[in-house]
Amino acid sequence: MTASGDPQGLIPAAARDALILSACTEIIKQGRHADAVLQRALRTDPAFTLEEKSAIATAVFDIVRFARLLGAITSGDPDAPPVLNAAALEAWRLWRGQHPPAGPAEHEMLERAARFSAVRTLRESLPDWLDQLGAAGRGERWESLLAALNRPPQQVLRANTLRTTTAALLAEAARMGYPAHPVEWAPAAVVLEGHAPVFQWECFRKGWFEVQDAASQTVAVFMEVKPGMRVVDGCAGHGGKTLHLAALMENRGRIIALDTVEEKLAELVRRARRAGAQIIEARRITSTKIIKRLAGSADRLLLDVPCSGTGVWRRNPDAKWHLQPEELTRLQANQQQILSYYSRIVKPGGRLVYSTCSVLPAEGEEQVARFLTAAGNAFSLAAEQRLDPDTHGFDGFYMAALERTSS
Repeated sequence: MTASGDPQGLIPAAARDALILSACTEIIKQGRHADAVLQRALRTDPAFTLEEKSAIATAVFDIVRFARLLGAITSGDPDAPPVLNAAALEAWRLWRGQHPPAGPAEHEMLERAARFSAVRTLRESLPDWLDQLGAAGRGERWESLLAALNRPPQQVLRANTLRTTTAALLAEAARMGYPAHPVEWAPAAVVLEGHAPVFQWECFRKGWFEVQDAASQTVAVFMEVKPGMRVVDGCAGHGGKTLHLAALMENRGRIIALDTVEEKLAELVRRARRAGAQIIEARRITSTKIIKRLAGSADRLLLDVPCSGTGVWRRNPDAKWHLQPEELTRLQANQQQILSYYSRIVKPGGRLVYSTCSVLPAEGEEQVARFLTAAGNAFSLAAEQRLDPDTHGFDGFYMAALERTSS
């Protein structure tokens, strides 16, 4: 790789550029998820080296992250939509200092970059409506939150304490050539210094760890589960938090993992097998009867609800281009419906933990306040916590523990 960060490998530069632009177009114009697009794109040529794959992924994510600013730099129009062509790719390289300006046109682009960077919606590159919503919800914090959300994420592992320890995983990462450090407030977190091909490690196959951001790991800890409890994960998805709960419960008790998507639950079961998590039962939600049958049965209920994903823009920068106002409205209605309906699963004296990977109060504090008002004396707020990327250095999460005080 050159000093500028551009790979000099086996694949011709023109082919790499075409792949980068094609991936960015799929992500922004066609609404595809960045991770899936990149995985497919990087399998198109087996000659790609690990260094080239890393450089291509870095370019794609950075271009998607700053697509609005790059469109303005390329066209000179601050209201221009993202322009995904060879000129935009060259503008990105110029803006990132990968080569010096060669003539008047490139000097002009650098002048535009400096001028447009004074405008927050261009500098941080997001739609006007989202900027207005964030500023209204987070006030003076919004500017620093946006800057943090536009930084590339660190690679974080969660040590699976059913198979190993955090100390042993730290030592193994160093042995593999990737020094790492722990996180004081996330006991199982291991932050790698650099980006490693961790899924190729033998210790991954042995179930020593999962890839999970440190803020995400906090949710399971916030649940305050104990061995022997009956726990329901109401929106389990692929099971990252479910597996963490099993480890915290030391494989004693029972966890019922619910989701509406069969494929997600199948992946959860595969991951649980590798992790040695034996107390998880996956159930697909096919009707409201599933929830009714669980009424009053859980010591703990986790509702990690579908949300805007504003807290994970560092790793999913495409989300800010896919999200629309009407979709956010639909998500908020769904969150309130899940809270209201699933809350019946908690037994008196038990706790419901509501969490979102969102930095917006409309999906966090405001939803919980609305639920508590509607619930009357049935629930009380026991604790709440917000983790922000600008202060904690990881993803943005909100979580609230609600204790059921009556039936």
